[in-house]
Amino acid sequence: MHSLPPSFNAILARLSQTHPFSCLSLPQLEYAVKSACVESAVAGQALINEGSGGLDYLVLLDGELEVRRRFLNEQGMLECEVGRLHPGDGAGELALLRGISRQASVSVIRASRYLRINGECMEELLAWSQCLTKELNNVAEARERMNLVRQAGPFRLLPLENVQRAFAALRPMVVKDGAVIIRQGDSGDLYFIIERGVAEVSRVDTASGITEALAVIGPGDGFGEEALLLGGFRNATVKMQTNGCLWTLRKQDFDVLVKPTVVEEFSAIQAQELALSNTVRWIDCRYEVELEEGFLPGSIHLPLDALRHSTGILDKHHTYVVYCHSGRRSVCAAYLLRERGFLAYSLIGGIRDWPYTIVRHADKIASECVLA
Repeated sequence: MHSLPPSFNAILARLSQTHPFSCLSLPQLEYAVKSACVESAVAGQALINEGSGGLDYLVLLDGELEVRRRFLNEQGMLECEVGRLHPGDGAGELALLRGISRQASVSVIRASRYLRINGECMEELLAWSQCLTKELNNVAEARERMNLVRQAGPFRLLPLENVQRAFAALRPMVVKDGAVIIRQGDSGDLYFIIERGVAEVSRVDTASGITEALAVIGPGDGFGEEALLLGGFRNATVKMQTNGCLWTLRKQDFDVLVKPTVVEEFSAIQAQELALSNTVRWIDCRYEVELEEGFLPGSIHLPLDALRHSTGILDKHHTYVVYCHSGRRSVCAAYLLRERGFLAYSLIGGIRDWPYTIVRHADKIASECVLA
């Protein structure tokens, strides 16, 4: 593999006039091409064998390839079509081989250099492009906001039909060093994503009055979802440590665009069936004092206020069902877990409505459970 050639700009110019690359903005096209490397192949080498085709694009810079495709004719007879692929004679010319079917093979006729552009990357960029171009006319703004959303936890999980509306609903907020964005105890009606700047998350212990620093967050991090999910008050304070810029999403937009996608709930019957098949792990997100109410056998105790920073003990190969007293806090806990890449569900009705066995001895709770 080699780095991109000096003719990089010529390649961009040529691809920008070739479908489907012409559907991308210039920043998106640059990203797709820069993500690829120049590869070399010698005469006689098989680049793609029949049965292993895929979505990748081959951009032939020089040399010659042979492409064989098998197909059924109108009489149902199997035929083979053979074609040659080589750049044109003009300066900067290139040849493009699009998504290769599983009935095709590609071999090298003359020593060749080519770019292999990842097809999955292209599919994603093309999908995002369709959403962006309807809402954003400024290419720089489109690239900036797209990169931001691709990083933010809940937005990674949004179906494409929601993406356009999410972009339209985001609103910028310029903030200064020392600004308190949310304050513990206040009601909440906004979700925040940091684009630029750094903030500190802290919480006051209501019993001791001591303020504890919980985390430092920065670009791409989101916060404020717990009050929106619980319909309650902010459980921490977030204060800027630098000047910065945030994007905000209103609760009504969050409830429509984000919450249904990243929060899924199981009934007691569904959860019990999975538990009996030993395919799930339980997480109890209540406070320790509540464990006297009883708990589900084998559950892992991770209180909601500590869960965000304690997921390191969990295994992403497992499925988790989270429960609390009534099912309200577990919705928030499941959201936080899914945001971090775990497959997690909330138990409807919580332990209050659980109709099956409940362990009544809190001294054997979750922290002693084996997490294997």
